Amino acid sequence: MKINRIITIIMVLLQREKISGKELAEKLNVSLRTIYRDIQVIEGAGIPIITYQGSAGGISILKNYKVNKGLFTKEDVVVLLKGLNLLSSPVLKESENLRTLEKIKSLLSEQELDEVTNNLNQLIVDISPWFSKQNINKKISIIRLALNEQLLLSFDYLNVKNKQASRLIEPYKLIFKEKQWYLQAFCLNRNDFRIFKLSKMSNIRETNTKFISQTSPEVFSLFEKDMKKKIFKIKLLIDESLLDRILDFCDKKDIKKLNEQQYLVNFNFIDDDYSYGILLSLGHKCICLEPEHIRHEMVERAEKLVKSYKKSANSFMSNYSIK
Repeated sequence: MKINRIITIIMVLLQREKISGKELAEKLNVSLRTIYRDIQVIEGAGIPIITYQGSAGGISILKNYKVNKGLFTKEDVVVLLKGLNLLSSPVLKESENLRTLEKIKSLLSEQELDEVTNNLNQLIVDISPWFSKQNINKKISIIRLALNEQLLLSFDYLNVKNKQASRLIEPYKLIFKEKQWYLQAFCLNRNDFRIFKLSKMSNIRETNTKFISQTSPEVFSLFEKDMKKKIFKIKLLIDESLLDRILDFCDKKDIKKLNEQQYLVNFNFIDDDYSYGILLSLGHKCICLEPEHIRHEMVERAEKLVKSYKKSANSFMSNYSIK
């Protein structure tokens, strides 16, 4: 939400004679360091910023300065509006989005606005899933309130062992990564920072208890470092009908055409249930060539699947009447 935050800072500075960096940080729920980085961006855009030191210090825009329409070019506004489209619901409330959109659009003439509207219609961003049984928007709404007010959150969480556990956390950042929503938070149960997947969270409740914000680590840094240690390459032989699906998981440079119907794929793999699930989902038109232990594990999992369908399903159907 950097674009929206910078625009908000500019509007606040235009309305206020002077404001402290600390107050801006509290208003926008970010660190003081982030505010000063944003101020540098604003200065780089040509807006004259003055900072005052001492107990009565603060940040202000040069007196009598007015933002003119030449500050942002038409191309700049297109970038800003596209950014807002990317950040739209469920992260931004509709009223917030519309208010900011109108402020940006006011920088353009009617003719320029028509051109920009046509440009924006060429891009549609919809991050909602095709099928969803969970009210993610409601979860995000509760989390956003806790983020803005710096309130502790409590919820039930399904862990890797499929055990439900109650958690009490300090919320810090909402993240959308690869089709999933996550929350970075300090877990009071574990006394450490954790990343929680929203789909595994239930019974989310904001409390009336405020917390003092602390410096959070870089999002996913520890997770990505750990994953890099676990990832290794496996070699797959796939049918050409799977080409579009395999491109969801690897780069084109890792795919080599073998003949008219088959491709060799160097596939990033982690030895866990999730990765085996991906291979199984590709069906009989995908074969692991190497390493050998992965191929053997796939055979065992496939045999167990067949056995389960032949035995367990038939037994269940005979014992229960399913309509």
